[in-house]
Formats: sequence, structure tokens, C-alpha cells
Amino acid sequence: MVGVLNTGISLAVIYVLMNIFHVNYKISNLIGYVIGVINSFFWNKHWVFQAKKSGVKREIVLFLIAFGISYLVQYFCLIIMVECFHLNKNLSQLLAMGVYTITNYTLNKFITFKI
Repeated sequence: MVGVLNTGISLAVIYVLMNIFHVNYKISNLIGYVIGVINSFFWNKHWVFQAKKSGVKREIVLFLIAFGISYLVQYFCLIIMVECFHLNKNLSQLLAMGVYTITNYTLNKFITFKI
């Protein structure tokens, strides 16, 4: 549920910015992910991974590192899909989000909120 909620929030922001306000797809992508990550930390900590052992400062730092790595991986995938393969920007955002989701979940499960 958390992943679906975060995906929905991020994609909604990205698509509204791109398709209604005609904001560049790269800027829309960044804004959508920043808004999604704000929501994501608390839901992942308390519901998905139910982390209680480690300090919250450590988790925030690791969570932001995981986000940064995941974001960069998806961003490069997005750029390659749009700029090199000339895929539709809306479809590319969705496909790159799949890459982000897998990368971010894996990093958070095994590093940030390891049980």
C-alpha cells in the first residue's frame, strides 16, 4: 500500500507538472520524487519495515542516501529512454519509476531498516 501511495503521489505530481503546466520533464521528475520521499520515510519506517531498533537520525541519513542512489539510477534510465530511445516522456516516467521502486525497496530493506 505504501509503495502504491508513494508511486501515485509522485506520478500525479510529475504528470500534472508536465502535461498541465508544461514543466520540463526533468524538473517535473525531481519535484515529484522530492514530494514522494517526504511521505515515504515515515510510512516505510513505521509500517513497511516496522523499524524500532536503530536511531532515527541514522535511519534518516541512510534513507536519504538510499533515495539519492535510487533517484540517480531512475533519472539516468529516464534520460536514456527519452533522449536515446525517444520514448514517450509519460511512459518513460512510469518505466523509470519501476526501476526506482525496486532499487529503493532493496536498499531500504537491507540497509536503512534492516531487521
